[in-house]
Amino acid sequence: MRYTTRGIVLNYMKYREASIIVRIFTELFGKQSYVVNSVRMLKARHSIALFQPFMPLDMVVYHKKSVTLQRIVEVKCHTPITNILCDLKKATIATFLTELLNKVLYEEEHNENLFEFLLQAVIKLNSLADRYELFYLDFMLQLCSYLGFGLSNASEINQQLVQSGFHSTLNGDEIALLDALLNKHTTDMVIPNRSSIRNLLANMVKYFQLHIDTLDMLKSLPVLQEISG
Repeated sequence: MRYTTRGIVLNYMKYREASIIVRIFTELFGKQSYVVNSVRMLKARHSIALFQPFMPLDMVVYHKKSVTLQRIVEVKCHTPITNILCDLKKATIATFLTELLNKVLYEEEHNENLFEFLLQAVIKLNSLADRYELFYLDFMLQLCSYLGFGLSNASEINQQLVQSGFHSTLNGDEIALLDALLNKHTTDMVIPNRSSIRNLLANMVKYFQLHIDTLDMLKSLPVLQEISG
């Protein structure tokens, strides 16, 4: 049966000679895997550029609950994200966040509120002129709430990590910065130095790993840490 739904691309992999399998978080069906045939050919019906990380899509799809790989009938860009695709730092952030999302979102978990949060996050990242570091830290803090382990204050990160045997090294200034993000008090915030950014990001990943057993290494984490700051 055909359905019309919006989606946000998480990643894709090559499939057979000229096709791909693309993972998309959809508004109607949660995370799904779709076969896109012949997209790696010169005269492909759909451009492979549509399936870059964080790309928001309008889709017509076939969907069957009993099928692992679904099929896309029609697809187009929902909102242009040229600034993400053309900016190395933004593209790296998009790659990191979609890798994280692909590992923490479950198949067929319908969640319209989460989808809307992700869509607005994509639009915001595309529009930002600076303060990228605050964007992905803020994104991760907000995502915690949608996944069921949200924070009332940043000190809980240190407490929970230490109690569970993780090593946490967040200092007072770093906790204060996360608290400001949690409370939306970002007007006068100072961008932290590179060392603090790396430490904040590493501890946020540890916090996710504490609550999601299946979350292992993120290949894009060292790249993001390298370009941050």
